[in-house]
Amino acid sequence: MSKYILKYTRDERVKYVSHLDFIRLFHRAVRRSGVDFLFSEGFNPHPVMTVAMPLSVGVTSGGEYMKVGFTDSFTEEEIKNRINCALPPGYHIESVYRLKGKEIDLTKINKADYTVMAELKKGAAPCDIDRVLASDSLVVMKKTKSGTKPSDIRPYIYALDEEQYADGVVTYKMRLACGNDYNLKPETVISAMEETDSGFRTSFLCIHRDRLILPGEE
Repeated sequence: MSKYILKYTRDERVKYVSHLDFIRLFHRAVRRSGVDFLFSEGFNPHPVMTVAMPLSVGVTSGGEYMKVGFTDSFTEEEIKNRINCALPPGYHIESVYRLKGKEIDLTKINKADYTVMAELKKGAAPCDIDRVLASDSLVVMKKTKSGTKPSDIRPYIYALDEEQYADGVVTYKMRLACGNDYNLKPETVISAMEETDSGFRTSFLCIHRDRLILPGEE
């Protein structure tokens, strides 16, 4: 019995599937695949499975991770192929890596890369990125477990670049904080950009998480 790191993607077809529904969907797919889960011990055994930084509803991704326990009945390639055949269109396992020795701690992930396509309102212009990045602080009202509170998000924006502007749509690349210590969503950054630059106004956002950055990666 071993633990594996699975890298997977989520596209437009399933971006409105909630995290809990994805967990149920994945459990069913594994059962159909013939791959055997490793179960926890105790009175209520459940599959050994941890998903790193669950995606928000409406967000697509090209690089998500989960840690899953399986028996050693199949190779990594067989696990990938079997589960992919059982998953619905929209989800795809990119790779399966069997953990050997020191485990990868998915709870230590604290950065993520995003691509955000923002449709501008009529008469609006792309944001002045230099003005945003030059700000000492960017205070927004952020929802927390104890209510909505002011929060300075500037220290948690590690990179922000304009990649393309055409036909009223501007594309931004962002590297933001994520994880247990601080989780910054791209839409919160866009709101702060609108507060900083009065000429920048958006009507619609399309958010794609390019990848979660594993510990030791950049």
